[in-house]
Amino acid sequence: MKDNYSVYIHIPFCKARCGYCVFSSCIDLSLADKYADALCREMEFYSDKSLPIYTVYLGGGTPSCLPAAILNKIFSALNKYFDMSQVCEMTVECNPESTTPQLLECLAENGVNRLSFGLQSVNDATLKRIGRLHTYGGFVAAYDLARKYGFNNINADVIIGLPESESDFVRTVQTVADMDLSHVSAYALELHPETPLYKTFPQNARYSDDALADMYDKAVQILSDNGFARYEISNFARGGSVCKHNLNYWREGRYFAFGAAASGFVGDVRFTHPFGLTDYLRTDASQMHCECETLSARQQAEEYVMLGMRLADGIDVEYLSRRYGCDFFNAFSNADKLIKQGFLQCESGRVFVPSDKFYVVNSILCELLN
Repeated sequence: MKDNYSVYIHIPFCKARCGYCVFSSCIDLSLADKYADALCREMEFYSDKSLPIYTVYLGGGTPSCLPAAILNKIFSALNKYFDMSQVCEMTVECNPESTTPQLLECLAENGVNRLSFGLQSVNDATLKRIGRLHTYGGFVAAYDLARKYGFNNINADVIIGLPESESDFVRTVQTVADMDLSHVSAYALELHPETPLYKTFPQNARYSDDALADMYDKAVQILSDNGFARYEISNFARGGSVCKHNLNYWREGRYFAFGAAASGFVGDVRFTHPFGLTDYLRTDASQMHCECETLSARQQAEEYVMLGMRLADGIDVEYLSRRYGCDFFNAFSNADKLIKQGFLQCESGRVFVPSDKFYVVNSILCELLN
């Protein structure tokens, strides 16, 4: 069965690290050109013109902080080493403070047709507290500039549970819902002990799980009232503008991955690159896949179910059988019980989590995959 392949490229550079960040990132932009050269060598080594690329995603880090010349080098390598003739979506993550006319012109010339802005909150005091460099006004200016350069498919990220009041969060969601955005992503704050915000936002000041669930439900309602359909737990699209790249992940698709900490899935092999920038730069392209695992059909079926249950339309049981030789109700013996309990629904050949149970999907998956 033929797969639609995607390409993910990790750009680990930022002007500053956010207070909650645990991703592979670096503020030494002097290494950016050397990093781009390493990306190009890696793309050359894994070059494959026989597999048309369907979507491309540059994430980070902050891809928008790179100079146009370096971005041009990366896009040139992509076109040289892969069949880009069928790309339907190309996304670049941007921060407002690094969104300039020069950047947008470069992206437009290279076929980028989707931008994802890290807004997080419209409360300037919150943005400062979590280490963001932009203000809400800066986000609006960057958004307006992007629209001026012809970008109409734009996402804004917001975070649930930041150190701000619930009313501040609701105002953020209402603000983005009122904008002419095509997509909104709403993620719950995850704090790790090694991050600065973990220390400055003490446990006793954080929101309870029940409070987070209430805030999530309010966000869902506000976005729904403004024409955003929830198609994945944390993702909402207006006018059908779903993120095709991320859908490929959630549907157990295949994707090349390049750069520090990037994870890919080619054929039956899932792999992960060295996490740190220094380790990545000193690793030969032929040895880049430092963690590899060949997945059996059963493992892939389980991943398809685990990822697909995050989607509003769930999984296709006939597809599961056809692709993996796996009967859903035989392979997942707790499925019937979960359906009877109302935690799963089965309609028109699809099994999915009811919308009012989305917030406990992890518990449902633990029971289903047990």
